[in-house]
Amino acid sequence: MRARLCAALFLFLPLLSACSTSSEAASGPVTLRIGDQGRGVELPLRLSGQLDNLPYKVEFNQFASGPLVNQAIQAGAIDYGTMGDTPAMFAQASGLPVSVVSVTRTDGPGYTLVARPGSGVKSLDDLRGKKVAYSKNTANHGFLLRVLDKQGLAQKDISPVDVPLQNVGNVLESGTVDAATVSEETRVKYLKEHPDAVQLINGKAVTPGYGFKLATKAALADPRKRAALLDFVSRQVKANAWVKAHTDEWIDAYYVKERKQDPATGKLVYQGSGSATYTAVDAAVLDAQQSQADLFTKNAQLPAKVELAPQFDQAVLSEFNAAVAAAQKGQ
Repeated sequence: MRARLCAALFLFLPLLSACSTSSEAASGPVTLRIGDQGRGVELPLRLSGQLDNLPYKVEFNQFASGPLVNQAIQAGAIDYGTMGDTPAMFAQASGLPVSVVSVTRTDGPGYTLVARPGSGVKSLDDLRGKKVAYSKNTANHGFLLRVLDKQGLAQKDISPVDVPLQNVGNVLESGTVDAATVSEETRVKYLKEHPDAVQLINGKAVTPGYGFKLATKAALADPRKRAALLDFVSRQVKANAWVKAHTDEWIDAYYVKERKQDPATGKLVYQGSGSATYTAVDAAVLDAQQSQADLFTKNAQLPAKVELAPQFDQAVLSEFNAAVAAAQKGQ
């Protein structure tokens, strides 16, 4: 009974959203429904003052991973979502009606493949047959497949252990896996407690470091929402610049207060994470995403080849690339 009720609610959400959007278009302020992760979108905007005096309303919805943001898009519950490159690729593979509107590129390590002490894994050559923790269809899954491909291996050559994104570090700590794809925050914590763990490779060696912002085609087709989204992305660019200029305040607000790290650890994680910069969405971004999709197909993680080009609407990108460039110029 509960399963049928949940299924009915899931089917009803898009209709409810469509009704509210229709009435909203007729009168009243525009509302942007934002799919966020860990307040990574909301907090920089709020701290930098970019949410002050908005000419539209913003509702932030928090999710634990990119795949969950995609589920919200599928349910018609949000207009705009932020995620890593792998969930963005899966949005297209799943047929979600979205377009890329902006992209960041980090100069940090992204994920790191860490082997626990006593696992017998001393280098990438030792991965075959080993238990490796990752989170299916997230950016750390894409990272893992790239690492394996670099070694001439495929996912079938290891014993993959799929766990929720927030539990990857816990599984490594438990000793039930030999290695895991961990975030910078988890890497710092684990290495502090296990200094003899082996850091095999990080994302700087194999991934382009892209982060994606997707908007629904329905929101982009609404002139008022499209204008609001252009403004919102411009504010994100300015908020990102604020973070880089106010590192101590950001570390305290995000790593200490939000992530519950002590100040010294928070600073260490921030410095180790690198910084993200908004970049023009161009052919290089599309090529990187297509290569990733082809790698997932090669590893039987997608049933057939997926073309990523439809997600890169050139009319949309022309507008949003210009908005990003203007915001960067005005910093």
